[in-house]
This record gives sequence, structure tokens and C-alpha cells, in this order.
Amino acid sequence: KKTWGCRIENQIKIIEIHDSLPNYQCGRCGTPGCLPYAEAIINEGIPINRCVPGGEDSLKKLIEITNHPDEISLDMDFGPDIANQKAFIIEDECIGCKKCIDACPVDAIHGASNLMHSVIDDLCTGCELCVPPCPVDCIELVQVNENDSLAARNNSEEWFQNTIKLRQRRIKERSIVDQDNNLKIGKEINEQLNNRSVDKEKNIKQLQRKILMDRIDEDQNGAEFINNLIDKL
Repeated sequence: KKTWGCRIENQIKIIEIHDSLPNYQCGRCGTPGCLPYAEAIINEGIPINRCVPGGEDSLKKLIEITNHPDEISLDMDFGPDIANQKAFIIEDECIGCKKCIDACPVDAIHGASNLMHSVIDDLCTGCELCVPPCPVDCIELVQVNENDSLAARNNSEEWFQNTIKLRQRRIKERSIVDQDNNLKIGKEINEQLNNRSVDKEKNIKQLQRKILMDRIDEDQNGAEFINNLIDKL
């Protein structure tokens, strides 16, 4: 009963911590998103001061929720802060490499390989994760008002979870394809083995000849006798 009660209490704290975070899903805290960070605080005991984008407001809430005993300040090694902003792709310069799509934690960028990409403003949290992978530096960060930023961040957890599921499904699909290829290769090998002509009697005679030839090397005095045996095979 105590264990069950403890689990419920921890789950409540995880929800409270998550609700106190800014939900950029930026991963700067060392975990992939805000909910994983909240879970790591409770389940793994990692420091509560790693959310630099959340600022002092988030930190104060986390101190209250976790009953942190000591004064603690934001760890700026996990910074810098994030402004109210959105990503914007300069489409004329985009080469369609999909690296920004793979980096976006909330699936806010759409486009196909070798075709220009664009950002879905309503989903973009301005996390900046799409900027470093771009090989042609065609992504800019545009300042927006706080309401626009909050509108995207308030819905980001749902899109973050959907993106994780989507990527896991893609990985699974790729593994299934690989498995199908492996099964196909295995089937081809088995067919070759089954169709191969095997003359067991011939193989036995070859083995006998080899054994007798080895005997000649060991016993030169009986070479004539052994040669006669080989001739009879």
C-alpha cells in the first residue's frame, strides 16, 4: 500500500513539475523534453535547476513542489534562455535535406526530400533545435509576441508525444523491411542448398583418399600397399 501511495504521489509531482515548465521541448536540460525532465527529477533525482528557458519562475515552482531544502540558482551551463520566437525557413535557399524535420521535436516542419520545407507556425515552439543541423543556414528565428509563443508551447506536449510515436513507428517499419530482406536472403540460401547436388558416396571416397594419402606421408615403407588401396577406390 505504501509503495502504491508513493507511486501516486510521485506521479502527481511529475504532473505538477511538468505544468511548471515552459514546454519548449528544447532538450537543453539533458533530457529530450519537458515531461522526461519532470520524470527524471522525481525518478532519478537529477537537479531541478537545469531549465534555463523556464527562468526563475519555473525554478521557484520546482523548489516548492520538490521541497528543495537549500537555496539554488539556475545552472547556466544548460542555457541560454529562449526568446518568444518561431523558426522561419528561407525557402529559396532550402535544399530539402530533411535534417531540420528530423530535429524538430514537435513535427512543426513539413516537406519532402529534395523539396523546400516550411514551418507550421501554430506548432513551432522556437526551441532552435532545427537551426544547427541545417547545412545551408537557411533557417532564421523570428520574434513573436508572448501569446503566440504560449499558444504553441501549451500544445507542444501532445505534438511531442505524437512525434516520438511517429519516429518509433518509422524505426519499426525500417526494421520490418530489414527483417523481410533477411528472410528473403535466407530463403534464397536455403533454396541453393536444397538444389545443390550432393554425391555422398563420392564425398566419402574423397575423404578415404585423403586419409590414405596422409598415411603415405607418415609411412613410406607401406606406400605401395596404400597406393593399391587408393587405386581400388
